[in-house]
Amino acid sequence: MSRVAEVIKRVESELAEFWSAPDESRAEPAPKTRASTLNFVAVGSRAEVERLKEQAEDLAETHAGRTLLITLDDRLDPASVQADWSATCRRAGEVPICYDRVEITFGVAAAERVASVVSALTISDVPVIVELAPGAPNVLGDALAPICNRLVFDSAETCIERIAEVARGTRAPLADRAFVRTFSFRELVARFFDDMPEACRAIRRVEIARSAGAKPDPAALFLGWMGSRLGWTFESRGPAQSGGGVVGRARGADGAPIEIALVDGPPADAQAWRRLDGVRLWTSLRGEPLTLGCVRLDKAPGTVRWTMEGARSAEHLHPLGYRDETWVLAKTIDSLEGDRLLREAVLAAAKWSAL
Repeated sequence: MSRVAEVIKRVESELAEFWSAPDESRAEPAPKTRASTLNFVAVGSRAEVERLKEQAEDLAETHAGRTLLITLDDRLDPASVQADWSATCRRAGEVPICYDRVEITFGVAAAERVASVVSALTISDVPVIVELAPGAPNVLGDALAPICNRLVFDSAETCIERIAEVARGTRAPLADRAFVRTFSFRELVARFFDDMPEACRAIRRVEIARSAGAKPDPAALFLGWMGSRLGWTFESRGPAQSGGGVVGRARGADGAPIEIALVDGPPADAQAWRRLDGVRLWTSLRGEPLTLGCVRLDKAPGTVRWTMEGARSAEHLHPLGYRDETWVLAKTIDSLEGDRLLREAVLAAAKWSAL
């Protein structure tokens, strides 16, 4: 038996013993109640393990099940794997509800076994959700993407080209934390065209403002979303300009040219994501110019000013709302309605970024 198989057999045996043993904390020992809503597989670098543990504990408050924390360590014997497990029980009334966590670290050569190891240790009959943290080794992500029921990532931390590469290797639905965070911006921009779809087809210029920084540009996914919804073809792209000059061009579904401008705002904090700060669109309605804007307020960045000028006039303030990251992760797991939309947006964003 290989060393990998030996380790996995030990973990399976110990877990089975734990779940079969009665709960001794009750006056009359009774079987433990297992919380089995999902298998959550978090993949990251060694430096991300502690954060992934905290995230898994928070998620278990609403989505308890089995968590597998997967990483790779080039300091290990290449053919070896290390695994450990722990279990937590909390009371729901008089009944203790239990769930467990398995931590697995692969040597470089053993990493090719990750798919079979995860398949052996997941609970059957519930979905396998795989989240690829920004530092997830490619060898692990590429192997796990095809076997999961849902693939979660964060395009605010991971470049869109890498996400598209993994997405092409799986038929699993995709979920993006950044896509959840920017839902309000997309919803408010789409609202411009609720009763004037002809203006949607007449867009001739798009301007996107976002904070400057070294992390992935949120404009890529927003453009991918717009382009995939409206049938645009991206043709060219150049470096961003501080004054918001034209940096790229696309063709609309009708073949008409569309200018794309990106505006650098104040830099994001070194540890923060780059923030989407505003979207402006230049279009027309029945031959009359129409300018549309959805822009954060400088003194109240949690609120945007929504404006229409030209063929129609309107102005409203809309709060974007705030959700913590536990809510964001839960939403990426639960929201099924945007799966195809997100996949198409990711692939279109990758085409833009590759220009």
